[in-house]
Amino acid sequence: MPSRRCSTLEKTMSIMIVGIDSISRQNMVRTMPKTVDYLGQNGWYDLKGYNKMDDNTFPNLVAILAGMTYKQIVNLCFPSNKTPMDNCPLIWKNFSDSGYITAYAEDEPTIGTFNYHKRGFVQSPTDYYLRPFMLAAEKSVKTKLHSGLIICLGPMKSADHILDYSLNFATAFSQYPTFSLYWMNGFSHNDLNTPTTMDNDMVTYLKRLSNSGALNTTMVILLSDHGMRFGKIRETYIGYLEERLPFIYFSLPEWFKTAYPSKVDNLVKNAHRLTSPFDVHMTLQDVLGVKKTAEGCPKCQSLFEEVPWNRSCLDAGITEHWCTCAEYKTLSTESSPVRVIAKFVVDQINDIAANYSRFLQNGTSCSKLRAKRVLSMRSKVFSKSSGYQEYVILVQTVPGDALFEATISHNYTFKIVDTVSRINSYSKQSTCMNDAYAKKYCYCLKDSPSRTTPRVTNTTDS
Repeated sequence: MPSRRCSTLEKTMSIMIVGIDSISRQNMVRTMPKTVDYLGQNGWYDLKGYNKMDDNTFPNLVAILAGMTYKQIVNLCFPSNKTPMDNCPLIWKNFSDSGYITAYAEDEPTIGTFNYHKRGFVQSPTDYYLRPFMLAAEKSVKTKLHSGLIICLGPMKSADHILDYSLNFATAFSQYPTFSLYWMNGFSHNDLNTPTTMDNDMVTYLKRLSNSGALNTTMVILLSDHGMRFGKIRETYIGYLEERLPFIYFSLPEWFKTAYPSKVDNLVKNAHRLTSPFDVHMTLQDVLGVKKTAEGCPKCQSLFEEVPWNRSCLDAGITEHWCTCAEYKTLSTESSPVRVIAKFVVDQINDIAANYSRFLQNGTSCSKLRAKRVLSMRSKVFSKSSGYQEYVILVQTVPGDALFEATISHNYTFKIVDTVSRINSYSKQSTCMNDAYAKKYCYCLKDSPSRTTPRVTNTTDS
């Protein structure tokens, strides 16, 4: 064992984060009821008000691992998709500096959190890193696809490779403090119902984890990054909420509950209050004994401290576009103001595509989008008392029949709040765009020799 390692002290708690992509709290109840029952019956803490802070996996994990927003970490350590992320201040480095042995494993390496249209890491980011094995295995053994993702790798489910690795790591280093992160995409990312196939497996895994003794020394966080972000359910108001409300559970060692009853009491209280990934980051800092404000959320705090009952989304680092605390009323989609708002949103989308034209493949362009129809329109109740009106609009565009959802504020002028969501699949429409953020706004065209117009036109005619 390297000399920098230290054996587990009596009050040192290991950390294990197990993530399953794209499962809302409600969809977990629907598709993995046995797992939910097991967690409830075995003392896991369920945070019912956990709200994501951004669109997809990367920013929500960065909030946990670095306490930063997407823009903050991009500006700090990887200004382009070709820049490695080795210098990013991810919290596993802090745990490593404190003597913890670290591990990171994720299935689907082509769409992995740090590698989807990103450079990833040049050096191993943790002491134990499964990516090289997963890449080699996908080339060397038989695979089975479901909804475009590898669900079986050799004779095992891809997720089982990750779960077994987590158990082996926890067992091998049971006498040492560890920090580990495991992430699974294959059985949940692209299909709302496929998590059903892992329900029994997850219960078996949780029992094995308990029998291994790991729960005696380790705080385990079982969570998702967000709910399903596309598909028919996402066109409903329930789908709107579920996308923003992933599940999260905590397991704490018995010695920790005995030594710190007030911390546990606060976690129980926080189960019914608004929380965010930034709070998870602050909790990890708390375990390390560090008190450093999360750059992306100055008011966020450890979940071992009581969260205010009247906390706002802004206090939790959640922008209005992702906030689920507001009440809305449905409006007619046929009025003139609705058409004006739809045109404004589509113009903004075309502007975004134009600003990212440098990431297009040679000989391609993004089509100028036009509004086809407005599927829904809601106004935020009581927003006028804040000095502005706020709307949520769902608009379909052509070509491509894309579905875009935007939160709009109006105080003399319209303004996009945070970002515009794409809520249907676009992978086959945006292959020419090499920027992960801009892909959802681009419908690819091949340039013809006679084309004289620029890649994206910024005109505002409908």
